[in-house]
Amino acid sequence: MFARRGWNRPFTITSSSTICTGNKMGKAPSDMFFESEVRLEYEGRLLLDSLCDRFTYHSREDWIDRLTRGLVTINGATANVETVAHRGDKVVYHVENYSEPEVPTDFETVFEDDEFILVAKPAGVPVHHTGRIFYNTFAAIIRREFDSETATPMHRLDRDTGGLILFARYGETAARFQKNLDRILLRKFYLAVVRGKFPEGEVECHMPLREDPEDPIRLRMHHREGGKECFTRFKLVRHLDCPEIAPELSLVEAELITGRKHQIRAHLAEMGYPIVGDRLYYRDGEFYQKLAQGGELTDEDIKVLGAHNQMLFAYKVELQLPYWKEPRTFESHAYPADMAKLLAE
Repeated sequence: MFARRGWNRPFTITSSSTICTGNKMGKAPSDMFFESEVRLEYEGRLLLDSLCDRFTYHSREDWIDRLTRGLVTINGATANVETVAHRGDKVVYHVENYSEPEVPTDFETVFEDDEFILVAKPAGVPVHHTGRIFYNTFAAIIRREFDSETATPMHRLDRDTGGLILFARYGETAARFQKNLDRILLRKFYLAVVRGKFPEGEVECHMPLREDPEDPIRLRMHHREGGKECFTRFKLVRHLDCPEIAPELSLVEAELITGRKHQIRAHLAEMGYPIVGDRLYYRDGEFYQKLAQGGELTDEDIKVLGAHNQMLFAYKVELQLPYWKEPRTFESHAYPADMAKLLAE
C-alpha cells in the first residue's frame, strides 16, 4: 500500500512483492492494483454507480467493460455490472499494461535517523498522486527506497520545485508532529533565479493571495484583498549575467514565513520578478495552458521560458527535532540541471 485508504480520494495503489522486487525506483510495473473502500453514501447501490461517480477518468462504458472483463474485485470476489456495494467493502481495480509519464526518480538523502528522513526532491516529480502519476510519486519513491510503507511527507513542494523535504518514517511519527510542524521545522529557505534586477538588501512581502474564480487557470494565485495572509522575506544574493535568457537576472533567497500555495512564485510574479522557467506565472500561463491542453513544449518554448524546470529550489532548512538540544541547519545544492549550470558560471 503506497497511500492511505479512503473512498474520498483517488484509488490507492497496491502491488505484489514480486512486481516490486528489484524495481524500487524507475519504471512502473505493467500490472497495477488500485484499492479503495466503499463509503456510506454508496451503501446498497450498484458498485458500477460508485465507480462512475468517483473515478471519472473512465466513462461509464469503460467501467462496464472493465467489470465485464473481471478487472474489478470486491472483498476478493470478482465483481460485475450487477454487483451491489456496501459500506466498507474493499474494491480492487486491476490495470493491465499500465504506464505513466516518466519522471526523475533520483534524489539526495541529506539526513536520516530512526524517525525522520530529509531528502532533496528533484524538480519534475509530484509529491502525491496526480491524474496520470501514481507509482512514481515522490512519496511512493521514498516509501519503496526506505522500505517504509507509511513514510509521510511533513510538508509539500510543487511538482516543478526541487529541494529539501522532510519525511516522517512512520505514520505514528507523522501524526504526532503534523499539527505542530513549526516546532520541528523552524525555517525554510529557497533560492530563485528571477527575471529583472532585484533590489539590494532585504524585501518583506506581505501580499495576501487567493485564487481568482474568473481566471481560466483556476489554481493560479493572485494578489487580492480578502486573500490569505502571506509573508515572504526576500534577499538579493547576486545579480546574474545571462543575456540569452533575459537582459537582467537575479539570484534571490526567499524565506517562507507563512506557507501558502505557490506563495514564492506568486509573490515574485506580482512584484514583477517572475521565476525563470515558471510555466504558470510567466507570460500569463501560456505554457501551462499548452501542456494542460495536451500539447508539448518545443525547443523554442523552452528557450522563451529560459529553462526546462523552474529555477526555484528549497535549499536550506533549520530543524529542531524533539530529542536534539540545539537546532541544526541542513543544505542541499542538487539544483535542476539548467539552474546548476547557470549558477556555476
